[in-house]
Amino acid sequence: MQAILLPLLIVMLPQICLSALQLGVPVLAPAFVVEVGMAPEAVGLIGGCIGFGSVWMFAANPEITPVLGPLPALMIACLLSVIGSGLVLTGMPAAILIGAVVIGFAYAVTAPAGSQILSTHVPRHWWGTVFSIRQAGVPLGGAIAGILGTSLASAFGWRLALGVLTAFPLICAGVLFAAPRRFHAGANGQRFRVSGLFKPSNVAVPFRTLRADPQLRAMTLASLGFAAVQGSLFAFFTTYLTDGLGFDLVMAGALFATLQIVSFMGRLGAGALADRMGAFRPLLRAMSVMAALFCAVLALIHTGWPDWALYLIAGATGLAAATWNGLYLAEIARLVTPERVGQATAGATFFTFVAYMATPPLFGLIVLLSGYELAFMTAGCAVLASFWLLRKA
Repeated sequence: MQAILLPLLIVMLPQICLSALQLGVPVLAPAFVVEVGMAPEAVGLIGGCIGFGSVWMFAANPEITPVLGPLPALMIACLLSVIGSGLVLTGMPAAILIGAVVIGFAYAVTAPAGSQILSTHVPRHWWGTVFSIRQAGVPLGGAIAGILGTSLASAFGWRLALGVLTAFPLICAGVLFAAPRRFHAGANGQRFRVSGLFKPSNVAVPFRTLRADPQLRAMTLASLGFAAVQGSLFAFFTTYLTDGLGFDLVMAGALFATLQIVSFMGRLGAGALADRMGAFRPLLRAMSVMAALFCAVLALIHTGWPDWALYLIAGATGLAAATWNGLYLAEIARLVTPERVGQATAGATFFTFVAYMATPPLFGLIVLLSGYELAFMTAGCAVLASFWLLRKA
């Protein structure tokens, strides 16, 4: 058990810290977009920039994780996220968008680097559990952003709140540096070049990765619907509640934190259940139907509903729409040979994050043209398509 816990801790800590910062930006966005001269719908553009940064990283992953090694890549990602947050803190619209790209780039390193560490150091029959626990760091980070971030923003302003969230990955980098020496291995011996991150040929790498494996391709397509719902929720949930329905930011943050906390617990339970069942896809199919259902429910809520009902819906939405990630990554790792886990994860997640990148701006456009109700219904239809693809995979 100790042999499992140490690699899990090493990958989960940056997952939590970088998630708190990456999710904290859209959570705090209602507090700063208007102040800096941006429209409320710009939250979608900020979310799209975070997604773009992640997509860019997944395409460039062959120049990063295999070259640096997975653990050094995680340490550098933590430090890079601090730079991105500093750009957001300037309050200049252009710098905010660039900073969002940098934060998304840094956050995305956690997927291939973390998967490579876990698949190397953890026995295969534990993968469903440990991959899901690792991914549970995402909603845990979101809960930190929702509770701590919004409380600090309400009391002291959004800059101090974002500054506190920025301290987490900075501390995390120092903790990772102290990890046992065996975890610092894994570099392929090539020299790291910054210019390699900008090679046009990087874009073709994810396509080549998926073209070689039909099952990997089907699983990746299925992830797009899940990503459409989760990306919309994470980017717009607090803005929907405040700008769309009239809740105050503290209540919106508490509901967002509830969604994240239940998602955290759901990921733990889903991973253990999947390992017990010996299969990941039946649970993913059930989640796709539940996610579509609660998208419809979200479109109906209003300020007249009792608090207990709002918290119940927020929690159920987190369970349905944001617990799939660990099972998906474990299934990706199961489909390939051990030495290909990092690159297969990066290639498959490239397309998942294309959905994360494209969904918030599209969701915002639908909101602008037709309102939140149609936007949530559209996201629900997207995740139902995942149910069909998972049956065919």
